[in-house]
Amino acid sequence: MTSRNARRAAERACLRALPLAAMLFASGLPAFSQIADAPVRHVASCGPVTGSRRELATERVAVSGHPAPPVSVGRHGNRWTLEATLPNVVIKDIAFPTEDVGYLVAELGQVWKTADGGRSWTQIMDLRFPYYWEGVVAFNANDVVVSGFNDMTTAGVLCWTHDGGATWEPMISLGPGPAYRVRFANARDGLVMQSASHVDPNIAHYTTDGGLSGPDWTQTIPDPDGAWFGNQFSLLDNLHARTSGITFCSSLNGGVTWACNDRSIDAIFDGPVFFYDDNTGWVGGGEIMPNVQGWVHRTTNGGETWSDRTLNAPWPIREMRFISPQTGWAAGGDVYSGVGGIFYTADGGRTWSLDLDSRGHEMDACDSRSVPGGYRIWCAGYDSSLTGVIYSLDTAGRRHK
Repeated sequence: MTSRNARRAAERACLRALPLAAMLFASGLPAFSQIADAPVRHVASCGPVTGSRRELATERVAVSGHPAPPVSVGRHGNRWTLEATLPNVVIKDIAFPTEDVGYLVAELGQVWKTADGGRSWTQIMDLRFPYYWEGVVAFNANDVVVSGFNDMTTAGVLCWTHDGGATWEPMISLGPGPAYRVRFANARDGLVMQSASHVDPNIAHYTTDGGLSGPDWTQTIPDPDGAWFGNQFSLLDNLHARTSGITFCSSLNGGVTWACNDRSIDAIFDGPVFFYDDNTGWVGGGEIMPNVQGWVHRTTNGGETWSDRTLNAPWPIREMRFISPQTGWAAGGDVYSGVGGIFYTADGGRTWSLDLDSRGHEMDACDSRSVPGGYRIWCAGYDSSLTGVIYSLDTAGRRHK
């Protein structure tokens, strides 16, 4: 199947699942919800792009507008550099354990590695269908774990390497349901989210002894009354975790036990969650149906209260990355609409400016590292031709050859 046909098939798969009201709304005709407050189906995403697509969605009664400060679009944004373009690589996550060595994972069982800060990449795993990688953690240049699923069995899986990808350990099965990102607070305490289905409550797996084998992982259900979570969750060094989607949930012990709100922070639903510390955090989100839009909320008291939307974006927000309580980025896009980019804030997310228009690439993953004089940030995504891109930014203003 050509990339153009694959895109059209994905679009049709999402559209087939939408009720008539949502399709009328998307086409510009009066939706029933505008007439009689009938529920409208809101779709956050539809993926994997190259496999059996599943919606993250819910129904809401008509949601009123959300005022937010206007987005500034000027000529004084940060200077992002397009480091690499990778054909047929749908990038889902990226990790840099050093300034030079980095890893990315992609759909169709791909893992890639760079040794020069992202300018050139070598494929170190190519499992192809039915494997799909969603997350990667690199503890150092050699010890790396990737998370994802088998699209034939829908089983969640993890896979480790301890020699920089030269060899890989046998896969660890997490049981039924796609596994999404894996994250570690330290070498022993880790957490991975898994979706039993897109209707049933999400599953979390935690480890307290490194997660090198299946028995090291323990299953828990954060919210028995909830449903799906967004791909990016927060796990701080003190083991405090936050995740959100249909409901917002938090854990004070690395995922062993959870406390959940009865709904999301946004009136529709949430997506990525990033906490810089226990007080300062952000929740993003967005939808691709019936509208293509995104949003961000902020908290300065650990989530006791949240702001209204501080960003109304023209595409869903998929990933957030902050290097201080004030300085951060919100990346995202919609591969099916051909829009995407990165927003920047210098005041803790009160106001935002467009930092990068990615020209149709949905930006789904970012990482950062401290460097002399500042930080290095990498963000990655892909477009409808299934071409992956990696951008980087050096806040110290250094040039990379």
